[in-house]
Amino acid sequence: MALPARVEICECWARDGIQGEGQFIPTDVKIQMIQQMVNLGFHRMEATSFSHPKLVKQFADSVDVLKGLPRRDDLTYIAIVPNQKALERLLDCCQAGYGVQEITAIISASEDHLLANLERTMAEAKPPLAKIVRQARAEGLKVIGCIGTSFGCPLSGEVPLAQVEELTDWYLEQGADYIMLGDTTGEANPLQVRRVYQRMLDKFPNVEFISHFHDTRGMGLANTLAALEQGLVYHDGSLGGIGGQPSTNRPKYHYGLSGNTCTEDILVMLDELGVATGIDTVGAIELWQRIEAVCGRELLGHTTRSGPVRHRSRQALDTTALKTGREVPPSLYLWQPDAAGSGQNHTQVAEKIIRDALDHNWPMPVDFPLEVKDLEIRAWPEQRAVLLTRFTVLEPGDTARLEALCQKSDGEVIFQGPVTVSNIA
Repeated sequence: MALPARVEICECWARDGIQGEGQFIPTDVKIQMIQQMVNLGFHRMEATSFSHPKLVKQFADSVDVLKGLPRRDDLTYIAIVPNQKALERLLDCCQAGYGVQEITAIISASEDHLLANLERTMAEAKPPLAKIVRQARAEGLKVIGCIGTSFGCPLSGEVPLAQVEELTDWYLEQGADYIMLGDTTGEANPLQVRRVYQRMLDKFPNVEFISHFHDTRGMGLANTLAALEQGLVYHDGSLGGIGGQPSTNRPKYHYGLSGNTCTEDILVMLDELGVATGIDTVGAIELWQRIEAVCGRELLGHTTRSGPVRHRSRQALDTTALKTGREVPPSLYLWQPDAAGSGQNHTQVAEKIIRDALDHNWPMPVDFPLEVKDLEIRAWPEQRAVLLTRFTVLEPGDTARLEALCQKSDGEVIFQGPVTVSNIA
């Protein structure tokens, strides 16, 4: 099956991501983080949970978070609504003008998991949840019907697919708009994901399914790809790869890493596959530093440290689109004293190296506007040497300022300092 040309990534950091964090993250920080996500191009975000604040203290500020969020017609905020009182609190926010567009209703396919989390059997959990779904729809909210432990349960093991099908039918009868198959504790594997979604899509061809995987066993990204290969366009992730069982006094029922599939890793994978998201992948990778500072611990993503895969851009350099502080991938230059000089002075040679280095990243005309008058030129190698040139964006704009650094392979600095490049896009 051909991959979708474009997908929607829901960023879950502000709900599923931080619900397992022991320390309370200040309200203004949560709002700032969501604002940065909006700036990066995220359109779907879990904003908060209306779980009882005595049970999950992280969301004691759910109303204040919603009050502070940026509002645009193309933004979809999602809240978790675990019970009737939570829905009533959320509807009050909606009526006051600072609500959400969608809610997530959750039930587990595993009855053991339901008992561990809610102390309810399946028969006890369904009626109140049905009322929530129907009332939310009546109030104009869309509903995501989440089926937790769809791929397995840490308490009971395998979960029959027939149970997942039955709950999907049940959710649709109540009026749910989407069905999320939740891999709550990272039990899934790619073959299973393909098999499950093939069967679910055959049985429910008109349903929008949402993939939601956890990386407990290192298969979150592979499982997301497996769902993508089945044609799913809605996928969840969490920046920094955090998330999992809420931080409460309830006993933990599984071990290992509990985080969601890392959003940055998903974005890099999708970029490499040619699947559009509309999200700034490099910006999302850079945001992990802020997230680590907020959470006070090292997070789990792979591309947060490696960066995206390098490619030469097909587009001309647009200096207005550069981001302050962002590094330009480095480039090599083979220095050969007999040939490199060719009657040119050191400044002219440095300019030639800089032009070559920038052309490694963008298709540049031979005579593109470049100024190097403030560059500090140091001693040049007397012998053949490999030079590495890198840049850091100091200031974007129609004329951008970059900090250039050229070094030998032993670290010796050849030249360093600011250069200016005029826009050619």
